[in-house]
Amino acid sequence: MYREPHLQKKSDKCRDIWHEWFKAKYEDKDEQRASGIRKKWGECVTEFGKMVSEEVRTNPRYHGIRK
Repeated sequence: MYREPHLQKKSDKCRDIWHEWFKAKYEDKDEQRASGIRKKWGECVTEFGKMVSEEVRTNPRYHGIRK
């Protein structure tokens, strides 16, 4: 759970894509469809990671926290 609504929304979107991929890969056994969904999920989590990094860099809430 994220405090920032935009991060939670993106996290939820990536989660939903992952569930879609899992269903295509293991329930439907549709490798071609699963491959496309997996690529979409990878792009989503990469984008999410950039969003988190930007939030930590720019949000004063996270300044002064030791790494």
